[in-house]
Amino acid sequence: MAEWMNRKSFLLVMSFILTIFLFALATDANGGLRSSSLNPQSSSNTISNVPIYVDINSDEYAVTGLPDSVALRLEGSSSLLLSTTGNGTYRVKTPNLTELGEGKHTITLEVTGLPTGVHGIVSPETVEINIEKITTKEVPVVVKADAASIGNGYQVGEGVASPATVTVKAATSIVNQVDKVVANVAIPEGTKTDYTTTAQLQALDATGKPVAVKIDPERVQVRVPISSSQKTVPLVLTTTGSSSNYSYLLNSTTKQVTIFGAQSSLDQIKAIPVLVDVSNITQSTTKTITLTLPSGGHSISPETIEVTISVTRNSLTATEASTTQTVTTEEPSETTQEQTTQAR
Repeated sequence: MAEWMNRKSFLLVMSFILTIFLFALATDANGGLRSSSLNPQSSSNTISNVPIYVDINSDEYAVTGLPDSVALRLEGSSSLLLSTTGNGTYRVKTPNLTELGEGKHTITLEVTGLPTGVHGIVSPETVEINIEKITTKEVPVVVKADAASIGNGYQVGEGVASPATVTVKAATSIVNQVDKVVANVAIPEGTKTDYTTTAQLQALDATGKPVAVKIDPERVQVRVPISSSQKTVPLVLTTTGSSSNYSYLLNSTTKQVTIFGAQSSLDQIKAIPVLVDVSNITQSTTKTITLTLPSGGHSISPETIEVTISVTRNSLTATEASTTQTVTTEEPSETTQEQTTQAR
């Protein structure tokens, strides 16, 4: 009996010890789990090239000095950072610059749209800016045409833009830098007639560098006249294939023609020779002659002319006349002689 009681006491003691041990394990596990949920693992993520939202009345004011973008470092739990960067609800913005008014200011950029538990750090965080009144200015459009690819012998005239004048708008200091507004036009290869297109405008300073202003309108219609150099020269009529028995007089109501081509070639042309073939022509007539385009020209006007050919038969030569006279004087002598012989 005593032995059985000792065994029962032993089992109770062991059960009690085991219960305490299990309770300790459970308490430790719950404490660690609770600690993990209260202090999740912290993480960070840096986002580059974040644009800046400028809080300003852009119809009245313009701001200079702001960087194009900033870097944003986000800190928080991995899960929160993942959702934050995924939905893109955050924004880096300036304070209300309209309330600051004109002048130079040092401002602090701020981050909005972050969920609770996520902290954002902007780099750079503070910037120096200058707020100016918006200014507008009327500027004529200058058309710049690339004539490198037009047809040989053709030249580009002064381009015309429609509208001829546009408005540039920006901060006063920026607008004052604008020297001209240009419309650059690339003329297609081989173009020989006036070229019309729509061109993008660009504001330039006195050194030819672009100026960041708003241009209204941004595009204009452009017409570039294409023409060729021309020269008017006389015609020189010359016969070919003439007969010695006839004389030929050439005449045309067209006295001169116009040649189109490269100026360097036209400078060498003084007249246009016109060869008129009079072979087998024995009486006056009119012929249509196609003019030959001289070297260096690409066209001639008119291309054909009417030539009147007046034909005159030449008189007998001296030798022919002498021969004819000898024959004439000999015949009467024979007659006289014959007549004399008969009289005897």
